Amino acid sequence: MKRVLSIIALCVCAVCSMQAQTIKQGDKFFDGSSLWTVKEIRMGKIVYMTNSHDGEITLEKVAKKAGEYKLIPSRQADEPLFRGVKWGCRVQYVRQEGMYFLAFRKTNGDAIDIMYLTPDSEEYCLEQQEEITNKLSEGITSQSLINRTILFDMPKDKLRILRNEIMARHGYRFQAKDLQEYFGKQSWYHPGKNNNAIKLSVIEQINMQIIKSEEADRE
Repeated sequence: MKRVLSIIALCVCAVCSMQAQTIKQGDKFFDGSSLWTVKEIRMGKIVYMTNSHDGEITLEKVAKKAGEYKLIPSRQADEPLFRGVKWGCRVQYVRQEGMYFLAFRKTNGDAIDIMYLTPDSEEYCLEQQEEITNKLSEGITSQSLINRTILFDMPKDKLRILRNEIMARHGYRFQAKDLQEYFGKQSWYHPGKNNNAIKLSVIEQINMQIIKSEEADRE
Protein backbone atom coordinates (compact mmCIF):
# COMPACT_ATOMS: atom_id res chain seq x y z
CA MET A 1 0.00 0.00 0.00
CA LYS A 2 2.84 2.37 0.90
CA ARG A 3 4.44 1.71 -2.47
CA VAL A 4 1.20 2.56 -4.26
CA LEU A 5 0.98 5.83 -2.35
CA SER A 6 4.56 6.70 -3.24
CA ILE A 7 3.84 6.09 -6.91
CA ILE A 8 0.82 8.37 -6.79
CA ALA A 9 2.90 10.99 -5.02
CA LEU A 10 5.32 10.97 -7.94
CA CYS A 11 2.44 12.11 -10.16
CA VAL A 12 1.49 15.17 -8.11
CA CYS A 13 3.40 17.35 -10.56
CA ALA A 14 1.10 16.09 -13.34
CA VAL A 15 -1.96 17.07 -11.33
CA CYS A 16 -0.52 20.53 -10.80
CA SER A 17 -0.19 20.90 -14.57
CA MET A 18 -3.94 20.64 -15.09
CA GLN A 19 -5.27 23.88 -16.54
CA ALA A 20 -8.15 25.55 -14.70
CA GLN A 21 -11.21 26.41 -16.78
CA THR A 22 -14.32 28.58 -16.39
CA ILE A 23 -17.82 27.18 -16.89
CA LYS A 24 -19.84 29.04 -19.53
CA GLN A 25 -23.55 29.30 -20.26
CA GLY A 26 -24.55 26.68 -22.81
CA ASP A 27 -21.80 24.24 -21.80
CA LYS A 28 -22.91 20.60 -21.75
CA PHE A 29 -21.57 17.96 -19.36
CA PHE A 30 -22.21 14.21 -19.37
CA ASP A 31 -22.27 12.31 -16.06
CA GLY A 32 -22.58 8.78 -17.38
CA SER A 33 -26.36 8.62 -17.52
CA SER A 34 -27.62 12.04 -18.63
CA LEU A 35 -26.53 15.24 -20.31
CA TRP A 36 -26.49 18.44 -18.27
CA THR A 37 -26.75 21.91 -19.83
CA VAL A 38 -25.67 25.13 -18.13
CA LYS A 39 -28.82 27.27 -18.31
CA GLU A 40 -27.58 30.38 -16.57
CA ILE A 41 -24.79 31.87 -14.52
CA ARG A 42 -26.19 34.22 -11.90
CA MET A 43 -24.18 37.17 -10.63
CA GLY A 44 -21.20 35.78 -12.48
CA LYS A 45 -20.66 33.04 -9.90
CA ILE A 46 -23.73 30.80 -9.46
CA VAL A 47 -23.82 28.08 -12.14
CA TYR A 48 -27.24 26.50 -12.70
CA MET A 49 -27.58 23.42 -14.91
CA THR A 50 -30.38 20.97 -15.68
CA ASN A 51 -30.93 17.70 -17.52
CA SER A 52 -33.84 16.25 -19.48
CA HIS A 53 -35.12 14.44 -16.38
CA ASP A 54 -35.81 17.67 -14.44
CA GLY A 55 -32.64 17.26 -12.41
CA GLU A 56 -30.78 20.31 -11.12
CA ILE A 57 -27.16 20.99 -10.22
CA THR A 58 -26.02 24.30 -8.78
CA LEU A 59 -22.38 25.27 -8.32
CA GLU A 60 -20.91 28.37 -6.73
CA LYS A 61 -17.60 29.73 -8.00
CA VAL A 62 -14.94 30.01 -5.31
CA ALA A 63 -13.52 33.54 -5.23
CA LYS A 64 -9.93 34.04 -6.38
CA LYS A 65 -9.45 30.35 -7.23
CA ALA A 66 -9.42 29.61 -10.95
CA GLY A 67 -11.49 26.59 -11.94
CA GLU A 68 -12.71 26.04 -8.38
CA TYR A 69 -16.40 25.64 -7.52
CA LYS A 70 -18.45 24.09 -4.74
CA LEU A 71 -21.72 22.18 -4.89
CA ILE A 72 -24.62 24.02 -3.26
CA PRO A 73 -28.31 23.07 -2.78
CA SER A 74 -30.55 23.55 -5.82
CA ARG A 75 -34.11 24.82 -5.76
CA GLN A 76 -35.64 21.38 -6.24
CA ALA A 77 -32.88 19.07 -5.00
CA ASP A 78 -33.20 17.84 -1.42
CA GLU A 79 -29.87 16.04 -1.58
CA PRO A 80 -26.91 15.78 -3.99
CA LEU A 81 -27.59 13.64 -7.05
CA PHE A 82 -24.17 11.98 -7.00
CA ARG A 83 -23.40 9.06 -4.70
CA GLY A 84 -20.85 9.91 -2.04
CA VAL A 85 -21.08 13.65 -2.74
CA LYS A 86 -22.17 16.13 -0.06
CA TRP A 87 -23.23 19.78 -0.19
CA GLY A 88 -20.16 21.98 -0.15
CA CYS A 89 -18.16 19.39 -2.07
CA ARG A 90 -15.23 20.87 -3.97
CA VAL A 91 -15.72 20.77 -7.74
CA GLN A 92 -12.72 21.43 -9.97
CA TYR A 93 -13.08 22.29 -13.67
CA VAL A 94 -9.90 21.50 -15.55
CA ARG A 95 -8.42 20.57 -18.90
CA GLN A 96 -5.94 17.73 -18.96
CA GLU A 97 -4.70 15.46 -21.73
CA GLY A 98 -7.21 16.94 -24.19
CA MET A 99 -10.24 16.45 -21.94
CA TYR A 100 -12.35 19.07 -20.17
CA PHE A 101 -14.11 17.77 -17.08
CA LEU A 102 -15.61 18.58 -13.70
CA ALA A 103 -14.09 16.57 -10.87
CA PHE A 104 -16.07 16.20 -7.65
CA ARG A 105 -13.49 15.81 -4.89
CA LYS A 106 -13.27 14.64 -1.30
CA THR A 107 -11.68 16.82 1.38
CA ASN A 108 -8.39 14.95 0.83
CA GLY A 109 -8.46 15.89 -2.87
CA ASP A 110 -9.36 12.47 -4.27
CA ALA A 111 -11.97 12.37 -7.04
CA ILE A 112 -15.40 10.94 -6.19
CA ASP A 113 -16.88 11.25 -9.67
CA ILE A 114 -16.55 13.26 -12.89
CA MET A 115 -18.65 14.94 -15.58
CA TYR A 116 -17.00 15.69 -18.90
CA LEU A 117 -17.62 18.55 -21.29
CA THR A 118 -19.07 17.45 -24.63
CA PRO A 119 -20.61 18.97 -27.79
CA ASP A 120 -22.46 15.71 -28.45
CA SER A 121 -26.06 14.63 -27.91
CA GLU A 122 -27.14 12.55 -24.93
CA GLU A 123 -27.81 9.61 -27.24
CA TYR A 124 -24.27 9.68 -28.62
CA CYS A 125 -22.78 10.06 -25.12
CA LEU A 126 -24.69 6.99 -23.96
CA GLU A 127 -23.32 5.04 -26.93
CA GLN A 128 -19.79 6.10 -25.98
CA GLN A 129 -20.49 5.11 -22.39
CA GLU A 130 -21.53 1.63 -23.50
CA GLU A 131 -18.38 1.31 -25.61
CA ILE A 132 -16.17 2.22 -22.65
CA THR A 133 -18.06 -0.24 -20.43
CA ASN A 134 -17.45 -3.02 -22.96
CA LYS A 135 -13.72 -2.23 -23.00
CA LEU A 136 -13.10 -2.18 -19.26
CA SER A 137 -11.13 -5.43 -19.54
CA GLU A 138 -9.01 -4.04 -22.38
CA GLY A 139 -7.14 -1.33 -20.48
CA ILE A 140 -9.53 1.51 -21.32
CA THR A 141 -9.04 2.90 -17.78
CA SER A 142 -5.56 4.02 -18.81
CA GLN A 143 -6.91 5.93 -21.82
CA SER A 144 -10.31 7.38 -20.93
CA LEU A 145 -11.92 8.84 -17.82
CA ILE A 146 -14.61 6.66 -16.30
CA ASN A 147 -17.51 7.61 -14.05
CA ARG A 148 -19.28 5.80 -11.25
CA THR A 149 -22.30 5.00 -13.41
CA ILE A 150 -20.09 2.50 -15.25
CA LEU A 151 -19.11 0.89 -11.95
CA PHE A 152 -22.55 0.74 -10.35
CA ASP A 153 -23.34 -2.95 -11.01
CA MET A 154 -19.78 -4.23 -10.63
CA PRO A 155 -19.10 -6.53 -7.62
CA LYS A 156 -16.58 -5.24 -5.08
CA ASP A 157 -14.01 -7.93 -5.90
CA LYS A 158 -14.18 -6.93 -9.57
CA LEU A 159 -13.71 -3.27 -8.63
CA ARG A 160 -10.52 -4.20 -6.79
CA ILE A 161 -9.23 -6.02 -9.86
CA LEU A 162 -10.12 -3.09 -12.13
CA ARG A 163 -8.35 -0.60 -9.86
CA ASN A 164 -5.22 -2.73 -9.60
CA GLU A 165 -5.23 -3.43 -13.34
CA ILE A 166 -4.22 0.19 -13.89
CA MET A 167 -1.05 -0.52 -11.91
CA ALA A 168 -0.59 -3.94 -13.49
CA ARG A 169 -0.46 -2.48 -16.99
CA HIS A 170 2.59 -0.52 -15.84
CA GLY A 171 4.26 -3.72 -14.63
CA TYR A 172 3.50 -3.23 -10.94
CA ARG A 173 4.76 -6.17 -8.87
CA PHE A 174 2.05 -7.16 -6.40
CA GLN A 175 2.53 -8.56 -2.91
CA ALA A 176 -1.02 -9.91 -2.56
CA LYS A 177 -1.05 -13.56 -3.65
CA ASP A 178 -4.46 -13.40 -5.31
CA LEU A 179 -3.42 -10.41 -7.43
CA GLN A 180 -0.15 -12.14 -8.37
CA GLU A 181 -2.13 -15.17 -9.49
CA TYR A 182 -4.80 -13.20 -11.37
CA PHE A 183 -2.51 -10.88 -13.30
CA GLY A 184 0.05 -13.63 -13.82
CA LYS A 185 -2.50 -15.30 -16.08
CA GLN A 186 -2.86 -12.19 -18.28
CA SER A 187 -0.74 -12.33 -21.43
CA TRP A 188 -0.10 -8.56 -21.31
CA TYR A 189 1.21 -8.53 -17.74
CA HIS A 190 4.98 -8.23 -17.39
CA PRO A 191 6.04 -7.41 -13.81
CA GLY A 192 8.84 -4.89 -13.57
CA LYS A 193 11.74 -4.64 -11.15
CA ASN A 194 11.04 -1.24 -9.59
CA ASN A 195 7.51 -0.28 -8.53
CA ASN A 196 8.71 3.18 -7.55
CA ALA A 197 9.66 3.92 -11.16
CA ILE A 198 6.02 3.70 -12.27
CA LYS A 199 4.36 7.00 -13.18
CA LEU A 200 0.61 7.24 -13.59
CA SER A 201 -1.11 9.72 -15.89
CA VAL A 202 -3.70 12.10 -14.44
CA ILE A 203 -6.46 10.05 -16.08
CA GLU A 204 -5.17 6.89 -14.40
CA GLN A 205 -4.92 8.60 -11.02
CA ILE A 206 -8.47 9.94 -11.21
CA ASN A 207 -9.85 6.59 -12.38
CA MET A 208 -8.18 4.81 -9.46
CA GLN A 209 -9.65 7.35 -7.05
CA ILE A 210 -13.15 6.98 -8.51
CA ILE A 211 -12.98 3.18 -8.35
CA LYS A 212 -11.73 3.38 -4.77
CA SER A 213 -14.67 5.66 -3.88
CA GLU A 214 -17.07 3.11 -5.35
CA GLU A 215 -15.38 0.33 -3.37
CA ALA A 216 -15.72 2.34 -0.16
CA ASP A 217 -19.46 2.68 -0.68
CA ARG A 218 -19.79 -1.13 -0.77
CA GLU A 219 -18.39 -1.50 2.76
